[in-house]
Parts: sequence; C-alpha cells; structure tokens
Amino acid sequence: MTGGSSTEGVAGAALVQPSPWFEARRVGKRFGSVVALEEVDVAFRPGEIVALIGDNGSGKSTFVKIASGVYQPDGGTLLIEGREARLRSAKDARQAGIETVHQDLGLVDSMSIARNFFLGAELRRGPFLDLTRMERETRKMLVEIGLGNLRAVGQEVSRLSGGERQAISIGRAVAFQKRMLILDEPTSALSIKETETVFEFIRMAKVRGLAVLCVMHNLVQVRDIADRFVVFWHGRKVADVANTGQSEKELAEYILEGKLSELGIERSSLDTGTLRALMQE
Repeated sequence: MTGGSSTEGVAGAALVQPSPWFEARRVGKRFGSVVALEEVDVAFRPGEIVALIGDNGSGKSTFVKIASGVYQPDGGTLLIEGREARLRSAKDARQAGIETVHQDLGLVDSMSIARNFFLGAELRRGPFLDLTRMERETRKMLVEIGLGNLRAVGQEVSRLSGGERQAISIGRAVAFQKRMLILDEPTSALSIKETETVFEFIRMAKVRGLAVLCVMHNLVQVRDIADRFVVFWHGRKVADVANTGQSEKELAEYILEGKLSELGIERSSLDTGTLRALMQE
C-alpha cells in the first residue's frame, strides 16, 4: 500500500481548511536495501497540530529528518506554500521557516537563557556580541509569548526545569515567527504538571498560526493535544484521521491495521486472542 491509498480522515468536512503550508508528496527514502519511507503523502496546515504516531522503526524519525533538512528524500517532492522546496540542510529548513525541537532540545546548558534564545541568530555590535540587547529583547519576547515568569534571562539554561527548557525551545520558534514547528517527543521524561505547561505552549503556537508536527509515543497524551493523527507503519502512511475523541485502543488499532496489511492478513480471519497478541507486539 502506498501513502496515497491510506485511510483519510476529514475534520469538519463542512469547513474550508486552509491550504497546506508544508507537504510531502510520494516521498521515499532508502538506506541501502532498507526502505525507510515509501511514497508518503502528508500535509501540514497553519493552525493545526498533527501527531505522528507509530511503532519504533515506522519511519517517523526519518520523516522528521527529511522535513528538517537533515536527510534528503530519494524520491517524491516537498512543497512549501505550494512551491517545490529543496531542503539540503537544517539551515535551509530554518531559513524556510521550519523550527525543529529534538529530544535533546538543542540548548547549550552552559549558556544563558538569552544566549540560547538567540542561538544561531546572535545580535552584534560591530565584531562583538551585543549581550545587553539580546537580554533586553529576550525579556520582551518572553513576556509577549507568556514566559515572563521565567527567572533572569542571564542565568544558565542548566538551572531550568525540563518543562521550562521545552518552553524556551517552543517559544523561540514562536518569537522568531517560524511557520512550522516540529517537536520530537516533547513530553519525554516530564512530570504531569510540566507536560501540561508544554502543551499550553504548543497550543499557543497553533493559535499563532504555526503548522505543528508532534512525534509522540504516549497515545494517552497525544489525544489531548492533536487535531489530527498520522500513523506510520514500516515506512508507509497507514492512516490520516481527525481527532474525534478516539480512545488509546482505537489509536493502537490504526497501527495494527498497518501491520495486518503488510502481512496480507484479513482482520476478520483472526480470533480475539491473536489480535490482542499482535497489538501488544
């Protein structure tokens, strides 16, 4: 099955959806004889949170690296605002408006909040860094995006909690007016309270019109944040459905359907015990 033949879910069919800001059309990627992605079609719209889910080895990480310019696809096309885009590096993706927050967050512990906020976009006065201006602008932007309660911007990032670090990474994308935000396991190792704080900032990014892609394993949490679910199985998109309040079990069954399709097995031919065992694999 190719990406184009997957199950499609339409949220609010009566509503006119905005045009996609970022699209992948029949995108594929191989590593030697291993097919990491196979003709994947997926679109991301402004003001929408899309959760990319699937088992380990499903192609999620490969897709994120293609969308963030780390990998280049072997086939297919990437489009930004309807025009073909060639993202040859992470710098290309950032310049195009795509900010990716990896699990390690890309923050430098030994640097201040302000230095991290302007990392890669440092302000200068002649040949020197303009630390005073960066701190002033950081304070201003943090207040504007709802992070004004953070401690002094001159303090090292190492002193922040996990939730605060995530908030800084997400807030940086919003403050610098990026158009798409990619989050790789944004709530990994966070407490319940910190997770909700991070979710608030993800929702803020949505309200500000960013297209948001979240890669998450936690099917309970993902139901609370996503507008749409895209499901990968062994490099193929097997479902693309609106969040209509599906249970954790129903989300897991999308993954199961991909597994059965690959094996060439009809669901109706399996007994309940076998289905349960397959879902737990």
